[in-house]
Amino acid sequence: QFSIRLQDGMPLPVWELAGERFGLYAQKRRKARLPRRILADFLIGSHALFHGLRLATFDPRPYRLAFPELEVVP
Repeated sequence: QFSIRLQDGMPLPVWELAGERFGLYAQKRRKARLPRRILADFLIGSHALFHGLRLATFDPRPYRLAFPELEVVP
């Protein structure tokens, strides 16, 4: 069962995790010739991880690479 919750603002740890994972993905991307991703993708992933949420997406690969501990629902 899916639900949508609105939350005000993003805590600093969400931004920090997004920046960290964006940097790690950029390193992997250069080595493996992966497609570029925008920072918003990493904010979405870090927000879901921080709040203990599952992430539903049509493109699970970048989230699984950047957030292996996140439950991604394709």
